[in-house]
Amino acid sequence: MRILQAALLILVFWMVLAAPLGWTGVLWGLPVALLIGVWTATSLWALDTPGTGLRRLAGLLAYTLDLLRSIIPAAVQVTGLILKPTLKLDPVVIRHRMNAEDELSRVALANAITLTPGTHCVDMVGEELIIHCLEPHFADPLSDGRIETRITRVLGTGTDS
Repeated sequence: MRILQAALLILVFWMVLAAPLGWTGVLWGLPVALLIGVWTATSLWALDTPGTGLRRLAGLLAYTLDLLRSIIPAAVQVTGLILKPTLKLDPVVIRHRMNAEDELSRVALANAITLTPGTHCVDMVGEELIIHCLEPHFADPLSDGRIETRITRVLGTGTDS
């Protein structure tokens, strides 16, 4: 069952990335998704699968939409910084201790930070993230806990569940 779940998720991901997709793309995508699903289920998640129940899939969709709501304004803000005639940046490196207990939420948080323009997760050591920000205020949503709270809520993970 884990193999089919992983293969289905990979196939859907492939179809989204390759849109618009013809029949040949689907025919190539099916065996490749199945092979990656076998590898994922037997190697990557050999002992414990993160689970792909309906609640988790709905949470991932909500998380994706929420992430886009963060990325677009940040991209506009970074574009404005770059297009200024006098490019004055005040880059900082911060350390953030995560409250999320599960690995999925921690990785999702690190990815959300890296995907958001102006911030980049440099390293993740245990419960601590090391983050590079182009401007100090780019770290505000992280330091006040907004991003981490949203991630744990939509993924249905963390200390609350």
